Amino acid sequence: MDKLEGLRAYQMRSRVGLAIPPHSTGIGKALPAALPTDEVRSILRRSGTPAVTPHTIDDPDELLRHLAEIARRGHAVGNEENELSTRCVGATVHDYRDTPVGGISVSSTAFESDERCVRVLAPLVVGVAGEISRAPGRR
Repeated sequence: MDKLEGLRAYQMRSRVGLAIPPHSTGIGKALPAALPTDEVRSILRRSGTPAVTPHTIDDPDELLRHLAEIARRGHAVGNEENELSTRCVGATVHDYRDTPVGGISVSSTAFESDERCVRVLAPLVVGVAGEISRAPGRR
């Protein structure tokens, strides 16, 4: 729906409406992590898991294990999987039926968002996704 640019001299390559293989992004991994495994397998059979960078998880079974870990911890990390030198933290937004309908993420350069930064950002991103999910109309 929207993308806010940071205040740094550089910008992320993404834009609203850009088609990106979902298994290579934070939001794109957070959404299927909230779905039943059979539904995810069906999606993966249709879409495939092409490698976008050397870091992209392109093995469907490995991706399913990764999605289970994302579901357990509540957020996804895109770790240079869609764009080299870029890291993002994403979380799922749910509708009033608890169906995943979107997501929110924060992206930055990998050298500015180390593991410590991800640990700080993750609860913030998850919290905002939860606030959006609890907006009027959500149980």
